[in-house]
Amino acid sequence: MLSEIVPKSDAAKKKGLEKGEKYYYLFFIGTQKERNGQGLASALIRRYQAIAAREGHAIWLESTTSHSMGLYTHLGFEIVEEMILGKGKAAADGTAKKNGEGLHFWAMVWRPAVPVQ
Repeated sequence: MLSEIVPKSDAAKKKGLEKGEKYYYLFFIGTQKERNGQGLASALIRRYQAIAAREGHAIWLESTTSHSMGLYTHLGFEIVEEMILGKGKAAADGTAKKNGEGLHFWAMVWRPAVPVQ
């Protein structure tokens, strides 16, 4: 299943980013379960959005849960493409499952409201 990520992500980047467009890549963000709902992830992402906006860069990420996809959408990210890993081999939670629906994830991009020239 891991071997599927890079080609799918690369194809989504070709679709969602302009050739030569500069961007930050948000690789991983998480919150401890007992700290969920306190706005910590949103505050961190907004901080990096401010940095990216000053530099005129986009932010790229792949969301691995529908919950985080909703958070990113709320913060102004747009879905470029929904992708599925391990279709026929994995369940929605990523565990092995013959004929499983696969693990859904979303390629997303955020751009500053007014590009810096």
